[in-house]
Amino acid sequence: MRRLPVMLSVCALAGLGACTNGSDRDRYPVFFEPASTAISPTAQGIIDKAAAEARNNHAKTVEVIGHAGAHGNLSTDEMLSVERAKIVAAALTKAGVGDAQITQIAHPPKNNEDASIASRLVTIEVDPSTP
Repeated sequence: MRRLPVMLSVCALAGLGACTNGSDRDRYPVFFEPASTAISPTAQGIIDKAAAEARNNHAKTVEVIGHAGAHGNLSTDEMLSVERAKIVAAALTKAGVGDAQITQIAHPPKNNEDASIASRLVTIEVDPSTP
């Protein structure tokens, strides 16, 4: 699991490029500051890139996955992951992705994830399949 934080960082910094993990979906990591729901300019750029891909490829689904860290108050961490997923989904809608395409998912904390990374992350997964 040591590679997860490195992979996420590389993906986020690699020209805001999409991360793929051997599937047809492109993944876009959106990072937040600790305990914050504010979208940074860098995060907005990633959201815009994911939205452009969804529009250009007529994506069937766009999953917005909120992650929670396994530290502190678990209830608070989970609610923060849900709120961040909602904010990212709203930003995708504002960027032209249809509401019907977007699915929001909140992952509960996992003991095998790096809590410092997971507690700050929302992942956008774009399925480029045409309807």
